[in-house]
Amino acid sequence: MGSLEQVNTKNTSPEVLTKADRLALYDKYSSMAYGVILPILPEPELAQTVLVDLFASLQLTIGTRVPTAIEIIRLARTKALAAKPMLIQQASVSNPIVAVNDGMSRTKRIFNLSFCQGYSIETIAEQLQLSQTNVLKEFYTYFKHLRSS
Repeated sequence: MGSLEQVNTKNTSPEVLTKADRLALYDKYSSMAYGVILPILPEPELAQTVLVDLFASLQLTIGTRVPTAIEIIRLARTKALAAKPMLIQQASVSNPIVAVNDGMSRTKRIFNLSFCQGYSIETIAEQLQLSQTNVLKEFYTYFKHLRSS
């Protein structure tokens, strides 16, 4: 029984991914992660820096299992939003969201404001003079459209 306890303690300690594991993750998921980062940070050099930082980060390398695609997408989005310069965020906050109309549908614009620009649901609802429930319905409509197309 003593050896069984030792095996359990070894399995619960955090393991660090090897360099080969990181490279395998990069080969498999880098294009997907770059596709998430680039719309948020349209400057290619900055987007590539965030991409490299993503696969070198401790958040990705510590754990007893290999991260899933959704975890990598979430981390890529989080890192891209964190890397967005504060001046750009302040400038976009000072300009009303309502003024942004580049020909896309309201549903897609609401999704982009949340996902790509990092606005909260509350802020989007307030600026577009919608209820938070309607903003969430627009998300639902957008995803429903994506699934059907």
